Amino acid sequence: MATLEIWYDQKPDNDLGAGDPAVIVSTQAELTAFIDRVSKRSHSQPRPSLVEVSIAEDPYGFPTVNAGIGGERGYVRISGEDDVRATQGDPGAAGEVIYDFQGQETLIPASYEVAVDVVRSVLAAYLDHGGLIPSDFPHLREVEVIS
Repeated sequence: MATLEIWYDQKPDNDLGAGDPAVIVSTQAELTAFIDRVSKRSHSQPRPSLVEVSIAEDPYGFPTVNAGIGGERGYVRISGEDDVRATQGDPGAAGEVIYDFQGQETLIPASYEVAVDVVRSVLAAYLDHGGLIPSDFPHLREVEVIS
């Protein structure tokens, strides 16, 4: 188990308090509450939110996670040292979907989108496994990196 550092909505008018620190998550209950909050807020926004997750104790020593959390759908992309893995929704989905990261549009392949419960499962595994999700984790697949 690890402590997660999550960057989300770091603006002066957010609800995180003075200095807009990263959200720190150490338990599954805290992770669930965070995902619920972001998902609920995404219902009232034009675009679903994107968060960046890392291991608080060593953010550069572990794979970084980008997770889109919408009201119903989302995605996860994990950038490791040797590979990039992402959730796999409909493999035939064409085009891109827009997510919002702190006011900036971020395009992701539509085929990455899955149910929010799958996003929960992947982020829970990241927390449980200390930032190193097993390579055979069922909700992730290797994806090609486009440079």
